[in-house]
Amino acid sequence: MAETHTYLQINSRCNQKCVFCNRPPVGFESDDYPFSKIKEELDRLKRENITHRVILTGGEPTLHPKLSGIIMEAKKRGFIVEIQTNGTMFGVKELMAWRKAGLDIINFAFHSHREEISNKLRGINYGSKTIVDNIKSASQLGFELHLIHVINSVNYKDMPAMIDFVHDLDIRSGRFYLNLSIVVPDGWAWENKWIIPRMADIGPYLRKACRKCEEYKINFDISEIVPLCHVKGFETHAVSTNFRFTGLKILDDYYSGQRILDFKKPDHTVANKAPQCVECSMNEICGGFYPRLKVLYGVSDFKPRHDDPRKIVNKIRPKKRHG
Repeated sequence: MAETHTYLQINSRCNQKCVFCNRPPVGFESDDYPFSKIKEELDRLKRENITHRVILTGGEPTLHPKLSGIIMEAKKRGFIVEIQTNGTMFGVKELMAWRKAGLDIINFAFHSHREEISNKLRGINYGSKTIVDNIKSASQLGFELHLIHVINSVNYKDMPAMIDFVHDLDIRSGRFYLNLSIVVPDGWAWENKWIIPRMADIGPYLRKACRKCEEYKINFDISEIVPLCHVKGFETHAVSTNFRFTGLKILDDYYSGQRILDFKKPDHTVANKAPQCVECSMNEICGGFYPRLKVLYGVSDFKPRHDDPRKIVNKIRPKKRHG
């Protein structure tokens, strides 16, 4: 049976205002979702019996005062439990408490190794060193770690150097993944359209970063909807292509409602193709691109390929990818 991973929003407040955020945070003083309601949501997910993994998100979920209790309730129901965090509002004490509660995976937002760029992207003037310290501490405590690097118009040229920095962190955890994510053109990112880069611009830097990941033996994925014409040589790392074969689905369970992302049949409002894509040999296995990229830049960035897709399919099918 194919897996479903559910993003469960537990609050809406955030201590940052990232210019590329795909949902506008509504401020530090906004709501935490009631603990009782979160337990009801976990019960519903358990009854539906399709969710394998729960990813706790916000806002900034580490601001929720009942976070350890939420983790424990999710573990009681048999879920693998992740959390998405900007990594700035806690330390070793909290990490130890979450480890005791049963937290399996921490997704750290890590958008630049350069403090001034990190601060500019996150909209605050603190926390850059704290993120790195917490990544190291979480590794020492045995968490599975994912670093989420959102590629945007400010940081894309730094990607290869960022890979060098991550390698030099010398993370000892055997369960470490780097997610190179394409910025989602929604929320604050759509209001700040200057932050959304062209695929043709980021492609060379992304491929160089991928080569460095392979050189350093860093496990990595290229996340979100990514067209295969811009990741030639690294297609097996493209999440939107991998999930077409594994059948994994993403369920967003937010205050504003639910949305299911099915990579086998992505909705046209989520993924789009250019007219010339019908000429591409990768068309059937490619996830396409975000429709709003067409609004900003047109479709000339997407060039048909003519190499054999079966080589890629044969590499993907036997593999069991992480989420």
